[in-house]
Amino acid sequence: MRENPPLFRLSASVAIGALLCNAVLPAVAIAQPASPAAQSDQTQADPPARVGRIASESGAVSFRTQADTQWTAAALNYPVSSGDAFWTEPSAQAELEISAGRVALSGQTEFDVTTLDDSGLQAVAAQGEVYVHTVDLAANEAWTVQTPRGAVRMAGPGRYGIVTGTTDQPTLVTVLEGSAEIDGPGVALTIAANQTATITGSDPFLGNVGPAAPDAFLSAMVAQDRPPAQPVPSQLATMPGASDLSGIGQWSQSPDYGQVWYPPVAQDWAPYQDGEWAYVAPWGWTWVDAAPWGFAPFHYGRWALIGGRWGWVAPGAVASVYAPALVTFLGLSVGAAVLANASVGWVPLGPHEAYHPWYHASPNYERQINRPGAAAINGRIDVNTLVNRGAAVSVPANVMTESRPVRGMTRPMPPTEFAAAHAVIGQQPIRPTVATAGVTPAVARRLDLPESGASHRPAPGPVVRVQTGGTANERPPLLGPHGEQQAAPRPGAIPPLPTPGERPAGIPTVQRPEVRPEGADRPDLNRAPAEHPPAIERHTPEARPVEPERREAPRPPRVEERAPPRLAAPPPRVEPSRPPPPRPAPPPRPAPERKPGER
Repeated sequence: MRENPPLFRLSASVAIGALLCNAVLPAVAIAQPASPAAQSDQTQADPPARVGRIASESGAVSFRTQADTQWTAAALNYPVSSGDAFWTEPSAQAELEISAGRVALSGQTEFDVTTLDDSGLQAVAAQGEVYVHTVDLAANEAWTVQTPRGAVRMAGPGRYGIVTGTTDQPTLVTVLEGSAEIDGPGVALTIAANQTATITGSDPFLGNVGPAAPDAFLSAMVAQDRPPAQPVPSQLATMPGASDLSGIGQWSQSPDYGQVWYPPVAQDWAPYQDGEWAYVAPWGWTWVDAAPWGFAPFHYGRWALIGGRWGWVAPGAVASVYAPALVTFLGLSVGAAVLANASVGWVPLGPHEAYHPWYHASPNYERQINRPGAAAINGRIDVNTLVNRGAAVSVPANVMTESRPVRGMTRPMPPTEFAAAHAVIGQQPIRPTVATAGVTPAVARRLDLPESGASHRPAPGPVVRVQTGGTANERPPLLGPHGEQQAAPRPGAIPPLPTPGERPAGIPTVQRPEVRPEGADRPDLNRAPAEHPPAIERHTPEARPVEPERREAPRPPRVEERAPPRLAAPPPRVEPSRPPPPRPAPPPRPAPERKPGER
């Protein structure tokens, strides 16, 4: 970095003036004044302490929060909490990791997480098929999945397959390990291991229990449940993302910090320098690491430089509360901000250093998220005492607000610049924009962000809209096939049965330029006018980008949906050649008469 001596060699009077100006001319990196919507957040509850994550996905997977009216594309390692909903296209699959358990979604499945807390998981499977693997549930913990024909309750560890069914296809609940109970109108069944419950009809329902009949999806999911190559410490068994550390890196016992995990990284690697920033409600700025193992080490525990090597110090016996990023954001003074050209800085927290949330949090929440062994929380941080201050970096503000990868964009903060910085406490370090990942339309409205310039395209999924009136925590209702409002699925409420073979109503398609085959603009003289308008094409399962120069062959007409083509003049029919019929034999001639005496 090239230094600017006049800025660093401020006289005492100029320095005092800069500090005074800082009150009226804040740097871009300093948090902006709270909007009225943000000020109202002071009355809201603490963020969820327990979260899951999107562990894997293939194909088009969509996501939305309970306040959103449109779906957005899901992303790996995003946190999963109460009110989140997921949709998979017919050829897609997704996996949610909750503590040590997992929920796998088959294609064309809608799965809504209504409640996720210490009491367990409550979800609604409106349609499709899910696989649930529960592990190490607490004594008072239960997982419940509501289907159109009843609620499936799983109170212990096990493996379960749930097919929601349709109006004329049964709901199937298969228990391979453990036990489950299903309760619905007229149905109360207990399902033991290696059994399948079949529920048919409409309210009231009919149910029976027979031998287990796992389908292809359930069998494939069970085959993926393999024991880890290397077990993680017992205190991390229920931490989401901890399984990714199995067989990767190296565990070691430190006399100062206890269990330490060393990642497989290069010598010049440092935490929070290879990933991107997203804005995930209700926490705000959230770190999304680029490493496949980068969930648990960046949302729990602390980092320390031990013997010249970075190690992740695992939390203690009591699992920590989820944090969006365990860093201290740095606000820059006027002189440093000019030098940094409107940048945002942060430094990783070390062991026992207190984490100060930049979102609304009660004192009890702060005590929980900092236990055990964190320093006293007094609302002040002296940045010069942070143990990892040598790893402090900054990036241009637009790198953060546009959620661009920070790798290659970070720059170290010189000691003089770092000394002029101050810790941002109790507020967001910078205001997001509509270009920030995680800023859904609902978040943009809540933060009073301009709607123009939004760069996020809607993803496919059932149409929803927010109820007029009510609270922000209410789930928006679904719209029916003809735009009618349907009752919102609540915990314990039974969603309507889908019609077999039909997609949910109102699934939007991503608009893209149409590529027409060569000569398609010329009229077809051999085609007669259709008696009925052509059928509307259904939504394509996966929206794929179209190459600009690609030309496709014209498709043949769909016989079941279009009028059959008619030729202008049918060609003459040529009969196959046949041999001439045989001629009849001539009649025999009469014998000539003979005279007497002739021979």
